[in-house]
This record gives sequence, structure tokens and C-alpha cells, in this order.
Amino acid sequence: MSEKRAHREEQSPSVSHEIMDLQKTVMELEKRGRFFEMLIRSLPGVFYAFDQDQQFLNCNENMEKVSGYCRDELLHMTVNELFSGADLKRIKKAVRTAFSKGEVTVEAELTSKGGNQIPYLFSAVSTKIEDGSYVLGMGIDLTELKQTQDALRESETFYRVLAERMTVGAMLCQNSKIVFANDALLSMFGYTDASELFGKDIGELVSREFEMYFREMFDVLEKKFSRQRSFETRCLTKAGREIWITGRASLIQWKGLPTVFMTSRDITDTKERELSMIEEAEHLRRENISLRSSIKDRYRLGSIIGKSPAMQEVYELILNAAATNANVIVYGESGTGKELVAGAIHEMSSRSEKEFVPVNCAAIPENLLESEFFGHKKGAFTGAHADKQGYLDRADGGTLFLDEVGELSLNLQAKLLRAIEGGGYSPVGSSVNKVSHFRIIAATNRNLLEHVRQRIIREDFFYRIHVIPINVPPLRERKEDIPLLVEHFLKHYSENEDPPSVPGQVLESLMAYDWPGNVRELQNAIQRFIAVKRLEFIPSSTPSRDPLEAGDSAAIPGSDGTVGLNQSVEDAERASIRRALELCNGKKGMAAKALGISRKTLFRKMKRLDMS
Repeated sequence: MSEKRAHREEQSPSVSHEIMDLQKTVMELEKRGRFFEMLIRSLPGVFYAFDQDQQFLNCNENMEKVSGYCRDELLHMTVNELFSGADLKRIKKAVRTAFSKGEVTVEAELTSKGGNQIPYLFSAVSTKIEDGSYVLGMGIDLTELKQTQDALRESETFYRVLAERMTVGAMLCQNSKIVFANDALLSMFGYTDASELFGKDIGELVSREFEMYFREMFDVLEKKFSRQRSFETRCLTKAGREIWITGRASLIQWKGLPTVFMTSRDITDTKERELSMIEEAEHLRRENISLRSSIKDRYRLGSIIGKSPAMQEVYELILNAAATNANVIVYGESGTGKELVAGAIHEMSSRSEKEFVPVNCAAIPENLLESEFFGHKKGAFTGAHADKQGYLDRADGGTLFLDEVGELSLNLQAKLLRAIEGGGYSPVGSSVNKVSHFRIIAATNRNLLEHVRQRIIREDFFYRIHVIPINVPPLRERKEDIPLLVEHFLKHYSENEDPPSVPGQVLESLMAYDWPGNVRELQNAIQRFIAVKRLEFIPSSTPSRDPLEAGDSAAIPGSDGTVGLNQSVEDAERASIRRALELCNGKKGMAAKALGISRKTLFRKMKRLDMS
């Protein structure tokens, strides 16, 4: 017995040492265990561990917060108690997979103690400790992700519905391949099913001459050199018909990829009209060039006669004015043919099939101006026994020629201005607003700009009609046209097939006269000449610079033995030359200029008249 005690006493220091080591190890393990426990409980997301019976063995603080259960409650629960419905089925299947295959990932909604369902992504692995199998796992809250996905899904649905119902064509392209097209675009290109377009290269829809332009546009957008581009191009429908479209292309992100979003509309009708107008304008331009190339040989334009440089310039202005719809103002002395110019512009314009309505503004009484221009309703005033159209009604689509436009009252100018600018007008006695699409060609022998300064003409009305000014020269500034005019009037007024002719000396006298009444005076003179065989010049209220004094007349020699015209003309010329030389102190150059003839002609006349 004593031996045993002695043996034990010999071993006790060794045992005590082992016990101390064991206690130290236990303390370290406990410390490490507390560390891992603290680590696990503070992990983000949820952390859990359960056994083969799906009984929770451990969990972190987030698991408690999310589930609404405290730690003690969870440790007495199974995994299945946190799920329901289809989510419970998915979890049961996932647990079996985790134990059999070692790991699993599953998405399910965790049902909290309060009944809230929270979407989570659970990841788990299984492990064996001694004879038991366990599952360790973590869960990530998908609530924000789900909300974002739902918002994106709703947004995509909304924009898809919007795009499909847009009246303009909409298309999405990735790497130049069509991935979406709405109904409007399908209809535009003649397709009934969007799948027919999906996967097609955008270049297949574009006409060959525009393909490179389109590819360059896509390249610029996809490389982010530009965020947006507008385009106008010719395309081909499914049936091969050519159409014109215009639109805009932008770079967006769609399903995580750079995508070109295009909107477009069909402008075929508009474009064809535009091209037709361009073609017509080009035709007119070529025709204009042709007309101008022969303009030096042009003796007349419409009813206008003359080949002088001054008239050639008027012809060119007429051609230019006829090619537009701009308003025109014709300046010129009385009798120069302003109405003929206006008529020529109308006849050569696109309005020629509509009416040319001439109005002498100076001949209409002030109290009838509005009725004449705008028309009136029956009973509007005494004498208005029936409805009457006004000048503006008649000129709709055509031309309104306002002769002596400076005579219009300020009140009527304002109302005409409103009608010119599209505001319309109302007939006298009516409240109905009417619109007339007329063009104004005005004419005057007054200085309208001076009238504006004197507030006789409204400034806004002046600039509305003074778009294309044309100055018709007086006859004294284009005397080389007198022989042509004389020949024309002789043919026009003669009843015989062989009209009379005018001797050369008489023609020289006609060309020397100043013609204060211009072409109208010449016309009347020739008409009288044909009727009474006498060439007379009507006295004028303006001073005459011409060789024949106002009131002189010349008789045509006939069988009755009357004085011959030649002698009368010679006497008149001799007297005029003497008077001019006296006034110019014998200086023949100045005298020729005063007589309106060249120095050479003066010498020739003086020699013929035997004047030194």
C-alpha cells in the first residue's frame, strides 16, 4: 500500500502538468470559439448552420433581425419553418442537394415572424464532423435587386408598348443588326411580322447610293464620336418600292449593350413634290438661259414691243418675276405700258390659268373701295341688291393688278395688308372671314418712297408690295424702238391687208419728238394717221424739247394738191436746229445733245437742209 502511494506521489507532478496543459488548451479553444462565435454573429447577410434533421444549430444576429425570431427561438426551429408554398419546396430540394452533392445555391423568399416575405439568395455547403453531417450557409438579401429588376422590367414593358404604339417608326439596332421594330415601322416597310426584320442588317433596307452614308452614321454613333445624328435617306420596302424617310438616330444602352435607337417617318410624298419642284425649277432655269441667250434678238415679249437695251433689261426682270410668287411693283410714266408688263408676268407665271384682275385705284370712289375690293352682301347698303364678289375673290389663285396704287387710302392699305399676310378679309355686311391666295403686281408713276415719308403710304404696305421693282423706261429713252412700234400699230389698226408705210423722213421726225405721252401717245398718233392721213402731235402740258412744236401737224400728200409733208417736216427741222444752235451759242455738239440726236445726225441734217 505504501508502495502504491509512493508511486502515485512520484507521478503527481507529471499529472498536474498535463492537467494544466489541458486546461490551457481548453481555455484557448474557448477563446477561439468565442472569437468565431463573435465573427459568425457579426457577418453581413445571414449565417446559419443546421444538422441532418434541419434543426438550427447556430445563426448570426442578421438572421435574428431578418426572421424576427430571437436566437433561442431559432435554435428550437427547423429550416422548413421559415418558408412556405413553392419556396418551401425549393428549400427542401436544395437541402437534399447540399447533403448529397456538398453544395447548393437557391433563390427563395424567407417568411418572417411578422409574415413578411423577403427574397434571398442562399448559398450552402455540407460538412461531416465525427459521425454527423451538417450544413453551413449564408444568405444575401435580394430586395433592392428585385426592386431594380421589377422597375427595369416595368420600364421596358412601358417603353415597348409605347414604341409599338408610336405613330412614327421606331427601331433598335445592335452592330447594325435589327433587334426591335415597332408596328409603324413594319407598316412603313411593308412587313407584317417583326421576326421578318429581326437579324437583318440595316443596310439591306437602304438604297445602294445611301448605304455608305448610313454605315458611316452607325460607325460614328457606335464609336461614341456623336450621341445623335439626323438623317434623310431613300429606302426599299419589302416589295422593292422606293420610299423616302427622315428621322433621328441616337446611341443608348439596351440590355447592357450599346444600341442605336432610330425614329423615322415616311416623307415620300413631300420629297417627290420637292424633287418635282426642283426639276421644274431646273427646267425653268434652263429655259431662262435659253431665253436670255437669244434676248438680244428679242423684238417682243408677250404684247410688249422693243429691242432696245433698256427693254431687254425689262424682259429679263419679267422672266425673273414670273418664276416666283413674290409681289412686284412696276414704275413708269403714264403710257409706258405698265399694265402690259404686269400681264406678261402673269401669263408667264404658274398663275396663268387663273384670272388677271386689273384695278385702277384712282378711278374708284372712296365710299366704294371696300365693296369693290372685298365684295358685299345683299342689303349691306343702299343699292346692294345682290351679293357681289370683290376683286380679291376674283383674283384667288391669280394676280391682282393695282394700277396707280399710290391712290389707295391708308385704311384700305391696312385691310389689304392683312389679306396679303393671310389674315383674310370680310365682305361688306358680312362677319365671315374669307381668304384669297392672290399675288399683287402694283404700278405707279409716283415716287412711293416719298409717299411713305409723307405718310401717304403705310411703310409696312410699301415693303409688302415693293419686293421686285421693275422700271419701265419712257419712250424718249428708247427711241430705237419707235420704228418697231410704228410698224406694229400700222398693222394693228389698218383695215387693209397691205398697211400704209411711213416715209423715212417722217420716221426721223417721229424719233426726234419727245413723246411726253409715251407709247400711248405714239399709238394714238398712228391711229389718227391711218384714219385722217395726217400726222399730228397733241399739245402737252409739259415743256417739249422736241423738234416739232406741240400742235403742229403734217399732211400726207394726196390728189387734192395739199402741201406735202416733206416740206413741212424740213421747215420744222430747220427751225428747231437754228433755235438749238442759238441757245448753245453755235456749239453743234451741245445743240445735237439738246435735240436728242447724235452729232453725226445733226451734221447730216444740216447738209441736207443746206445750213452752214
